[in-house]
Amino acid sequence: MHILTFNLVVALPAEARPLINHFGLRRQQPDGAFPIYRNEQVSLVLSGVGKQASAAATRCLFEGNDLATGSIWINIGIAGHACRPVGDIILANNVVDETTGQHWMPQLGFVPPCDLDMLTTLNQPDNDYARPGAFDMEAAGFLAAAGQKAYCLKIISDNKNNQSRGIKGKVVSQLVMAQLGILDRFIKQLSHSE
Repeated sequence: MHILTFNLVVALPAEARPLINHFGLRRQQPDGAFPIYRNEQVSLVLSGVGKQASAAATRCLFEGNDLATGSIWINIGIAGHACRPVGDIILANNVVDETTGQHWMPQLGFVPPCDLDMLTTLNQPDNDYARPGAFDMEAAGFLAAAGQKAYCLKIISDNKNNQSRGIKGKVVSQLVMAQLGILDRFIKQLSHSE
């Protein structure tokens, strides 16, 4: 029987906590290079910040998965944006690595439950908010390692009027918790499209 699994890659513990609780995930033992949490259908790896860390954590989770099952990969976390309100969630339809110029355009066969937007992966936080679209520090590394059936959901945590310097872990967890319904709908849509 073909079992579809979902692999979540998150950078921050504050992003992971609401997801671990929501899906009833348990920490896998023994610990490897990255903390991994699982249930029968969902796995989550905590990567740490940056595209190299995200790529390494994605590969670590990939190596620990049963390749006989179907896998969908989702990078979920916070991102900045020049003008979108804090708390908005976007699905990246064009991801660009600012350093290399490489880009990915994840394809969907359905209308997602949130807005689509461009996402640029940076090496450092952007405090100017002058670029178009959203920006993060992990998506390009994640997509380079995950391959096909990989998507990036980003929750806007900061913008020109609410800059990233003031973001606390509790706020990040609240932002993720507020968008769990969108994540559930997205996962359901992906399940039905397979």
